[in-house]
Amino acid sequence: MLSFFRRHPHLLLFGILQIFFSAPGQTFLIALFVGPIFKELSISQSLFAGLYSAATLSAALLLNPAGRLIDRYYIHTIVKIVTVAMALGCGLLAIATGVWAVFIAFFILRLIGQGVYGLCASTLMIKSFHKNRGKAMGIMTLGFPLSEAVYPGLAVLLLNTVGWRNSYLVFGAVNIVLMLPLQLFLLRRASIVHGQFQAGEIDVNPQHLRGHPEQREVRPHRDVPLRDVIRDIKFYLLIVASCLPPMIVTGLFFHQNTLFEAHGWNMSLAAGGLMLYAFCKAAGSIWIGQVVDRYGPMLPFGGLIFLLGLGTLLAGVGGPPTQVYLFFALIGAALGFSSPVTNVVYPYFYGTKHMGSIKGLVATYRNGLTALGPLPVAVALDAGITIQSVLCITAAGVLLLSTLPWLIFRLDRSDQLSDR
Repeated sequence: MLSFFRRHPHLLLFGILQIFFSAPGQTFLIALFVGPIFKELSISQSLFAGLYSAATLSAALLLNPAGRLIDRYYIHTIVKIVTVAMALGCGLLAIATGVWAVFIAFFILRLIGQGVYGLCASTLMIKSFHKNRGKAMGIMTLGFPLSEAVYPGLAVLLLNTVGWRNSYLVFGAVNIVLMLPLQLFLLRRASIVHGQFQAGEIDVNPQHLRGHPEQREVRPHRDVPLRDVIRDIKFYLLIVASCLPPMIVTGLFFHQNTLFEAHGWNMSLAAGGLMLYAFCKAAGSIWIGQVVDRYGPMLPFGGLIFLLGLGTLLAGVGGPPTQVYLFFALIGAALGFSSPVTNVVYPYFYGTKHMGSIKGLVATYRNGLTALGPLPVAVALDAGITIQSVLCITAAGVLLLSTLPWLIFRLDRSDQLSDR
């Protein structure tokens, strides 16, 4: 892994930092500013939550067009545009005085921070790496735990010293003054050629090839355009499988207080649990990338869904307080596996040429479903169903869905046989 990083330090560091600097548009950071914003602007909590959800869902609808632009234009141009857009979103939130200004600011921040920054990074990794794509995705994903470790502490410091408005002005300035020149420098040093893999990335060991040994590609079929992808049943099964981890984890974390109260767990355990969650998430992303490069994405795909179901089951059945740590470890590992695996599985089936538009559509579904993640649990709780029952039923469904990658693989084999 270290030798791989030393061969491509600038490109991999670009991916890490692109994820790292997405924090101003991520929920984990925005959540720290919720109280000060709605109190100063006299917005009710329900209206504020509605604005945030509406902005998130609206932004998700633009990720497919954004992905098409990433496919078409040089990454240097895209990075300049989206970084300026992020800074504008931060600035607009900092000067917002009414509901519409807050909505537009959240729309920009969610579109760029939750969506396009990550889409730029993952699409570039996919189009730059072939043999080591899993490793590249695993390393890129380290940007998330690094961001979650640095930005909340910085946000609390800024809130206590300069207030929420100036805090977001600082975040916007950081994107322009620090991130933009640094990322453009890294891209120049990475020697990226549009539409070409990095040197040596197409040389794959013959026994790992898909097809005859003399064919020098992992997937010998053509790059599939989006119009054909959306006619493929496998694509929708992949979306269901890849949306499960963020949707389930968002629901679990959103209802964390209710879960702890139901089992009699002390909330102080959550702090240690979240630290273990972050560690397992980071370690999982690094380890699974190497597994994906060696064995392909389908076996790890089923494994991560199984881990997710097992973690959800533990949360549902409860147990001694120490079980909290096992729950957080399993959920963290599953989410750590998720990004490298799901970012590799789409080019595995559909090639790399149109990956921006394909991943943009996937992100539209993922972000929309993630935003709705807490809702089914809340409806069930309001109907008088205990959270233990909800989670046990959910776990059973997720464990059953861990067979989806196997089904997708069988469908793909059938498609290949029918094409002969």
